[in-house]
Amino acid sequence: MERLSDNTVLIRWHLLSDNYQLIKPVERFLRFKQLSGSATGTIKIYAEKLKAFWDYLDLKGIEWTNFTVRHKAEFGYWYLTGGLVLGGKALLLDFHNISARRNEKTVNLALTAVTQFYDFYTANDMVEDKQLREWRMSKGEQQGDLAGYIKQSPVGCKKVRYKESYKFPGTLTSEQIITLIDACCTARDKLILWLLADTGMRKGELLGLHLSDVDWNARIVRIVRRENPNHAYAKGRERDLSIARLIQDVKFCEIVSQYLDKEYPHEVVQRLGHGMMFVVLHPGSPSYGQSLEPQNLNKLMQRLKHKTDIDVERLYPHLFRHTFATHNIQQGRHKGKQKEEVVKTVQRQLGHKSINTTLDTYDHSFDEAELLEEIERLVSINDSSTTTD
Repeated sequence: MERLSDNTVLIRWHLLSDNYQLIKPVERFLRFKQLSGSATGTIKIYAEKLKAFWDYLDLKGIEWTNFTVRHKAEFGYWYLTGGLVLGGKALLLDFHNISARRNEKTVNLALTAVTQFYDFYTANDMVEDKQLREWRMSKGEQQGDLAGYIKQSPVGCKKVRYKESYKFPGTLTSEQIITLIDACCTARDKLILWLLADTGMRKGELLGLHLSDVDWNARIVRIVRRENPNHAYAKGRERDLSIARLIQDVKFCEIVSQYLDKEYPHEVVQRLGHGMMFVVLHPGSPSYGQSLEPQNLNKLMQRLKHKTDIDVERLYPHLFRHTFATHNIQQGRHKGKQKEEVVKTVQRQLGHKSINTTLDTYDHSFDEAELLEEIERLVSINDSSTTTD
């Protein structure tokens, strides 16, 4: 951690050897990512995954400059099985029965970190790109009069990925959200849950809010990408989120007033000079008035889960985002809007850079909405038939 001249704290992630020396190839890559504007949390993930990668290189006795695509596949399997080794070699077991195995998404994150690490060094001519590619003949069929006569060139492929098994985490019901809000001890916590549930913003976007990001007259919350003292980061697109419907709710307005007029320590925050919206409220805490950290929000979710014992496997901030998106999809389809129109609206609200992300994550919600629509249509037909009889 480094405190800058303007009193902000800069967190840097480094990878050290057993002798506490910097692993210089990784250090150069991490600094490049930092200068390129990657979020602190993203750089942390790179550092963690490259640590596992360097352990693998040490175990196998491979110089990082001699790494090949064949090694990448072996590293992926080694990492998937939890890094289990026997006599210097990765155990070749039925990894579905290994308790230490990692999930495919975690392994793919590690493989992506390794790929980007080598992309950086191939771009700087320090590693040959060809050693990181597996050459295959193109699968596409030749067409035209010369089909079968033109010699096909091999295509370089350097992707090694595991198929991820995706399980939708589910959603919260309106009753559950109300129960959770009512169980909160402070107006701050109530406001946090209400905003998560009614805007679909990410945890980093919520914790990165400044008081100036909320325009009460325009009835919008602005999601801004910036460096924050709690290192919360707006991962998606910058955008304006409407809170017009929320402001019409008297109870919501009372909660906002209670938090900003009674709980929020304006003088302390002004002295600290950060202007963050959600801060630590306990006067006896050394962090009093400082911005809430991600772990504070996670602990709040754990307390509420234990206090209310609501019927969900795990309560966490992103579950509110899934609930918001699913509700908007079902509502949009119920109003007769076309799928393309609904998915573009949800994409804009969630801040997804690609519409494919929205479709991949919530395609089942469209199926469910269409199924409910069909059930309602059949019930309506049946009711009409009964009335006629």
